[in-house]
Amino acid sequence: MEEKRYSISEASEMLNLETHVLRYWEEELNLEIPRNEMGHRYYTDQEIRIFENIKHFKEQGLQLRAIKAAISSMDENEDYALKLSHGNEVDITNPNDEKVKQFQMMMKNLFKEALVEHNHILRKEIKEELKQDLKEEMLTQIKFLEKEYEARDKERYKRLDEVLREVQNMRKETAVAASRKIPWYKHIFGR
Repeated sequence: MEEKRYSISEASEMLNLETHVLRYWEEELNLEIPRNEMGHRYYTDQEIRIFENIKHFKEQGLQLRAIKAAISSMDENEDYALKLSHGNEVDITNPNDEKVKQFQMMMKNLFKEALVEHNHILRKEIKEELKQDLKEEMLTQIKFLEKEYEARDKERYKRLDEVLREVQNMRKETAVAASRKIPWYKHIFGR
């Protein structure tokens, strides 16, 4: 006997959801919804149950990421039968409780998925931050070296200026001494 097939509009009516929500959940949760020969989606009772469970989880406040992790961590035998305990309390201090283990596994998978998903973004941000820090440090060092070279040049020009003045003064004194007919060495050494 052939299973009953529902169109997307029939499924959305059965689930009391908009068609775009079904398409969105299919894409976000990587659900494999069968298609007919013309490429149109069709839903069987199994897919309807899956969407009922997803809707139930959404009503309980779970985000799609958590639902996706729960779906992906299931065995293939589990037929996407997501189950929540209605009204049953769970002792989260008991690490041997099966529900606690499932929750831990789901959270671990969720965290791992988030890290993998955002790893390239974090790398890019860190790379940009390091690049900016390096650029600022290099500019600081360049400015420091420029000031140091400028100070050295200033000092060298100052000494050169002093030497030139001494030479000029010596020439003047030599010219004065020559005009007095005093030998230049006497004028310099004073004898």
